[in-house]
Amino acid sequence: MNKSRLFYWVILLVVLSVPVSGSEFKQWVKTSEASHYQQAEFCLEDPKGDAFLIRKLDQVPQKLIEALVKSSYPQAEIEKDKELKALEQAEKDSAGYAIGKTVPIDVDRLINKCREIMLYYYPRIVPTLGEEHRWSPEARRYLVYGFWHRLGRHIFRKQKEFPSPLFFRSKLFLLLACGWTSRYAITGQETALTERIMKYPDGGMQLHHMFMESYVLNKGNLYLTFLTAENVLAGDPYRVDRENDPIQKKLAYLRHDSVQMGDNYGAWYHFYGISMYALMRVGIVSRAVAEIESLGSIFLEGKDKQEDYINRYGAIFGKKFKKMLKENLWAKPLMLDERTDYMLPNPALNNQKAPKK
Repeated sequence: MNKSRLFYWVILLVVLSVPVSGSEFKQWVKTSEASHYQQAEFCLEDPKGDAFLIRKLDQVPQKLIEALVKSSYPQAEIEKDKELKALEQAEKDSAGYAIGKTVPIDVDRLINKCREIMLYYYPRIVPTLGEEHRWSPEARRYLVYGFWHRLGRHIFRKQKEFPSPLFFRSKLFLLLACGWTSRYAITGQETALTERIMKYPDGGMQLHHMFMESYVLNKGNLYLTFLTAENVLAGDPYRVDRENDPIQKKLAYLRHDSVQMGDNYGAWYHFYGISMYALMRVGIVSRAVAEIESLGSIFLEGKDKQEDYINRYGAIFGKKFKKMLKENLWAKPLMLDERTDYMLPNPALNNQKAPKK
């Protein structure tokens, strides 16, 4: 018996030795191929959704899996070539845009603005950290042997895709990486938040407005506050005509390295996504993930230096927000020297040469 055949028999024995206690979960894994799943209601643990998610991860491009294994946090975007060309043109423009060298947000001032909002709604709303979406007990048991189970199915041609090695990654990490929180981790407040966004004038919604509206809807649960914003902003990250989405038209333009076009949605949901992740993780972990994210994004999107800034400062914001919550600083009135005007002036616009008379 040659080595390859012996290997197959070993795998088969491993698969057959799996206890049958998770038979219903395994059946969902078997029948979920190429099926779209949409969570129907808020649920922190969702066994059926977990089974569909595991199989969906088997179907993502290999380059994404490689990025996940390297601990990156990429979120797929579209029309990158068009945007990069526009940014290159903007860099050459007389306005003097400097790609990846201009930070549009003062994180400390944004923290102050959020404190102001939280204090305004207290005591009617008391902030809490909240719990994140997690693998169900059935999924946690399956993850112990699930790779080998699916590999056996792949070997015997019962599953087309080679299984993804998930390495016990948290569910939240994987959902953010693929931009799937709006499918597998809904809050139940997405429709209400969308309705509130649409009441703002075009370009009139700022970052603190999004926080305020979601904070009120989620009754101070901060994890759900950031997640609801993420779900609305990244509900369909692969949409081809995303710049025409009515929601995007309501969002203020964040970037300082281009004319007002391109990756506005991306800047918003990258900031809210990585902020949420930092809020729920130890600071050094979230900061490292944000730094590595930029490397992973190259595999999917091409290099974008300003997006690196959004990731980095989103992680810093989330870390500082968590510290502010832990130390109850939100309950203290702002001092006179604590500013809230967090959107920094655009240096490219300020440095434009005055027209000749």
